[in-house]
Amino acid sequence: MTGAPHEQTVAAAATLRAMMRRQELRPGDRLGDERSLAAELGITRSRLREALELLQAAGHVRRRLGRGGGVFASDGRIERNLNTIEGLPDITRVQGVRLVTTVLRVELVRAGPLDRRLLRLAAGASVYHLQRLRRTDDGTGLSLEDTRAPASVFPDLDAQDLTQLYRCFRETYGVTPTVSDESIEVAYATPAQADLLGVDPGTALVRLSRLTLDDQSRPVEIGTELFVADRMRFHLRRYGVTGNPHRPG
Repeated sequence: MTGAPHEQTVAAAATLRAMMRRQELRPGDRLGDERSLAAELGITRSRLREALELLQAAGHVRRRLGRGGGVFASDGRIERNLNTIEGLPDITRVQGVRLVTTVLRVELVRAGPLDRRLLRLAAGASVYHLQRLRRTDDGTGLSLEDTRAPASVFPDLDAQDLTQLYRCFRETYGVTPTVSDESIEVAYATPAQADLLGVDPGTALVRLSRLTLDDQSRPVEIGTELFVADRMRFHLRRYGVTGNPHRPG
């Protein structure tokens, strides 16, 4: 949308904001779908989309695509569901946010003690060490990721497109990431990390460490991801223990 927004567009945006306050919507709560919202406001869907563009630019709403999509209240943060094995680009895409991934480093190295223990590798085995930076398409730094994957499972990994790693695992190697054992803790940005993420040194980060298994229960990845804390929200749905196939004995 170029130029000054139409008067009706501004009015529709204000009405939508009033609806969100009246309904006491929290970030992530669904406001509705475009068709029903346009009908409720008595405007065309094209006019509604212009109003939603204003609200999305201000960080008040986010539009999600696909099944279960619609218009959702937002505070501008990306929501990362801890119940899914999906890669971050797929998670953000359905929230209407496009990620730009920069591969900072990829090299073949000898597996260290932690690599050998977690990935069940023999002495002398090799792993690919991969570092990537994730930004939104407006240049906002979101996360830094450090990954190690066994070379025996992923030969010539350094010759592949590594912007979407799990897609590469599935489509190039026939390896399907299925289970991810993750832990979360607070960290603080070092000067080097801060420079890459576009934040001040000492900024609060969320460090997510994971061990990923494939559909044969074979360890295929060790990953550590550092997220800028005030740009993310983590969601977890808890289930009862009955019927949980991964419940510890």
